[in-house]
Amino acid sequence: MNGVSAIAAVKGTVFVLRNWKSLTIAGVLILILMAGLLLGANMSQQQPAGDLNSPLGVAKVPQHISKWKELVLEYTTKQGIPEYTDFLLALMYQEIGNSQTLDIMQSSESVGLPPNAIQDPAISVDLGVRHFKTVLEKGQEAGVDFAAIVQSYNFGSGYIQFVASNGGAHTVELAQKFSLKQAGKLNWSCSDWRAPFCYGDYTYVQKVMKNLDPSAISTGGDVSPLGKAAFETIMSEAKKYVGWPYVWAGAHPDTGFDCSGFTQWTYAKAGIKLPRTAQEQYDVSSKIPPGEARPGDLVFYTGTYETDKYITHIGIYMGKGKMFDSNGSGIGIHDISDPYWKSHLVGFGRIAL
Repeated sequence: MNGVSAIAAVKGTVFVLRNWKSLTIAGVLILILMAGLLLGANMSQQQPAGDLNSPLGVAKVPQHISKWKELVLEYTTKQGIPEYTDFLLALMYQEIGNSQTLDIMQSSESVGLPPNAIQDPAISVDLGVRHFKTVLEKGQEAGVDFAAIVQSYNFGSGYIQFVASNGGAHTVELAQKFSLKQAGKLNWSCSDWRAPFCYGDYTYVQKVMKNLDPSAISTGGDVSPLGKAAFETIMSEAKKYVGWPYVWAGAHPDTGFDCSGFTQWTYAKAGIKLPRTAQEQYDVSSKIPPGEARPGDLVFYTGTYETDKYITHIGIYMGKGKMFDSNGSGIGIHDISDPYWKSHLVGFGRIAL
């Protein structure tokens, strides 16, 4: 079946879903599955299998979630995004917690059905993976960061354009503003039972990312210019704060961390003294070409907020295109090839020992 025919089948299914009350739930689910299989078969022929290494970490989830890994991998592979399998398990745990529902990606409402109407895990995962891929692609096209994409799984793709028009990087504050805006459109009062979440959950990103263990991420095997012991000490300290929110001017665990406070604190654990601000840390580092960057080097950005300083953000380079940093989406490991970060990249620096 060609792509046009598959899309027509899905459109027909959507029409039925809008009138789901006239059918039995079983009938609706059969139609969803048929359209999904048609579109999935067509897309699987066009999409590459991709890299199976998780770019974000290994899912830190209980057995009733991890048992679905093969099923999730089946559908992420079909959609050409197998590298996000562990991430989606982390997301699944946030979606259903310890519930025994078989709508394991909470896909029912996204297709117009009552909550938990879908009780076939394969259908739930198929729809959930498609939804994630949709917001992933829209987010990449809009040039927003990965955290905005994660939040959009909860809010819907409208959040992507909202973030794109407000600097391109997700923050809890932006998510809260969007939540209040959408709640207002629906005449919901955020002082009622929906508080503090109003429309969706504006703390969704931190909750999902806490379900990932970044310690399993490979740093590419490159030898750090800081030395193995020093780099491992820095990473060991940094991992303690994964999921913590970004705190402006924060430089201590008692207060939280901003980007340069985070690098200053973690490097100090390895006996390496850094000055306080991102600009100052840039000034004291030796500039190196991207091809020479190694784990433990620093990666610098400009224009991430309005200031008279050239350097506005800093992260710890981990190798393989990853950085460990504190940004608006919280403390964690982020992809420097993300369109938002690429657009603000200045370069790499190395600290002299």
